[in-house]
Amino acid sequence: MVNENVLWEGKPFNYGFPSFTRYQITERRIIVEKGILTKKREEIQLYRIRDISLKRNLLERILKIGDITVLSTDTTSPNYTLRNIRNSVDISDLLSQSAEAARIKNRAQELTEVQA
Repeated sequence: MVNENVLWEGKPFNYGFPSFTRYQITERRIIVEKGILTKKREEIQLYRIRDISLKRNLLERILKIGDITVLSTDTTSPNYTLRNIRNSVDISDLLSQSAEAARIKNRAQELTEVQA
């Protein structure tokens, strides 16, 4: 296992209720762990991310939380939403910059338009 720098980790904001989901963003991937007794772990490689969107309603903007949706070329989780993330604007920006750096590092640039 290669040591990875953890750029951010956190849990969803559940208005005081316990959360059994943990999010982690490293320099290579997003890791999501869910569950108490049975743990489910999902990973999305950052270089596979194609687009990131952020959704916040009025209350969420006041509380500085939001839902970050990641669109990727991952086969198991092409669309994944990180729910109720604190400081969601900053985390969305961090994720976007990290995904771009991972694409450059892995030489995984996307062709979006072909000229004839």
